[in-house]
Amino acid sequence: MGTDIWFFVEKRYYREEYEEIDGTWRKTEKSKEELNSNAIWLSADKWKVNPYYYLYPEYKTCRLTPSDPHEFYNEDRNYDLFSVLSNTRNDQNLNFISLPRGLPGDISPELNEVAFENKNDFYDHSWLLLKELIAFNWDQTYYCNQFMEYRNIKETCSGFINETIPKLLNIGEPEDVRVIFWFG
Repeated sequence: MGTDIWFFVEKRYYREEYEEIDGTWRKTEKSKEELNSNAIWLSADKWKVNPYYYLYPEYKTCRLTPSDPHEFYNEDRNYDLFSVLSNTRNDQNLNFISLPRGLPGDISPELNEVAFENKNDFYDHSWLLLKELIAFNWDQTYYCNQFMEYRNIKETCSGFINETIPKLLNIGEPEDVRVIFWFG
């Protein structure tokens, strides 16, 4: 049986405040710590109402469902990518960005609901900032025992590198965009 990824995107928004100085409204300058203390993460995915939430409340399904689940990541199972993201299905001992971190404490409400809908079937919940994806050295070669050949992660993950990462860069600054994912 194979492993699938559930892949979502969030963007961090900062609360801006203004003050009146000599009859002119100006944005209040704040430190990075002050900005982060009032920041919120919101889902960047598009959502639609799930009719089954209302038709079958006894099943405790989510109120919302992604309207385009492949908006940011639309590849099939890519175990090299899963290995790089969180050491999941890492049969080739590839370098990875991080071990699974669990869900962030400040996860957006939509993703919080989705993540716990079928929590017994899901595992290796994690998240990464876009800046971590960009900083990773994708140009690594390894020997694939299954196919008895050398492979390059940059080639095996080219769809993610050439399609998903540019889409994420269009959302916001690399430290203000994060991907949340889990496997099942």
